[in-house]
Amino acid sequence: MSVNMPSTIRKMNKEIVLNTIREEGPLTRAQISKESGITKATVSEIVSELIDEQLVTDEKEDDDTSRRGTKLSFAKDSFYGVAVDLGGTKINICLFNLEAEILGQYQTPTYKTDSSEAFIDSLTEDIEAFIAEKQVPKEKMKVISIATPGIVDYKAGVVLEGSPNLPEWSNLHLKEMLYKRTGIEIVIENDIRAALIGELYKEEAQTSSSAVLIGLGTGAGSALFMDGKIIRGANNAAGEVGYMLFNREQLYAPTDKGYFEILCAGSGIEESYHKLKGEKITPEAIFKLASQGDLTAKYIVDKFSDYLAIGILNINAVINPEKVLLMGGVTKSAGLFLEDVNQKIANQTFSNTKVQVELSSLKEQAPLYGAAVLGLSTVFPSINFIKDAQLY
Repeated sequence: MSVNMPSTIRKMNKEIVLNTIREEGPLTRAQISKESGITKATVSEIVSELIDEQLVTDEKEDDDTSRRGTKLSFAKDSFYGVAVDLGGTKINICLFNLEAEILGQYQTPTYKTDSSEAFIDSLTEDIEAFIAEKQVPKEKMKVISIATPGIVDYKAGVVLEGSPNLPEWSNLHLKEMLYKRTGIEIVIENDIRAALIGELYKEEAQTSSSAVLIGLGTGAGSALFMDGKIIRGANNAAGEVGYMLFNREQLYAPTDKGYFEILCAGSGIEESYHKLKGEKITPEAIFKLASQGDLTAKYIVDKFSDYLAIGILNINAVINPEKVLLMGGVTKSAGLFLEDVNQKIANQTFSNTKVQVELSSLKEQAPLYGAAVLGLSTVFPSINFIKDAQLY
């Protein structure tokens, strides 16, 4: 006999039962009822549905018709997904299960193509070859999640403004194009925003209700998590810190790159050194020269440190985060600037506005974890990956 209840309550109860099993299982039906406060009859009915949906497994033998005392577990390996992080120089692809655990990875140099169609054809080939290599049946593959640079409309699945490092990567209907090629649900998100969600999920910022992740690679961008909610902005452009201004003169000299990016991203650091010395060397080499006493390199690094601190202070004044995380290629040299940046920030903040700047511990894995969580949250919305967080 089915238990009659409004669909909203039914949905909430199902979510509670599933996440109780996932977080605390293996559990018996009686234990689930006690933990959740839901009646045993309702728990039994919901569990039957979850078993049919292959989200929960029962430890009893197939020929054992008795359910008394048997324990239930979350079927984390019943379905899978693929996460992709599209970088300007390399592409990372991983397989994940229902716990967003990374089960295998593949890396390839970013494709040198002139068109987005050719690029997506190459990406599709690599994804399908990767799935075949991992021997995952098509029916068990539920989602492909893409973390891409640029301004992303995640609802429409469109890259509105993309990266110059990827071909024809603006006004790109990436979700539609990939779905046509694969027949698998597609989710797309900005790469820095995906990385912040990855950090939140893997506990680097799990205890924070407000956090910021700043990416300092070839370019510069950020993602914002405020009062338990990922902030995207009216046009999905929240966090485009690369375009911050620092003085009046910059107001009358617009630039496509943005002044924060020119001053603090890897490409800007490299360009500054080239203008002063006529040599093209990597940002990492510039930081190393600065540590060895090279005056030109030290001038550039000091300027970088000053403007990074100013940028973080500006963000801090607006949203007052508990934590600021840094990631990206420039942070490989963090030992030469992080302490200095934190000291400059401390000099300009008070007890209620104090914020600590730290490095991402996940580094290039962060966008993959975040993309996995976003993908799973789309196709399995009942699974709660980050408590009290609104990801969409």
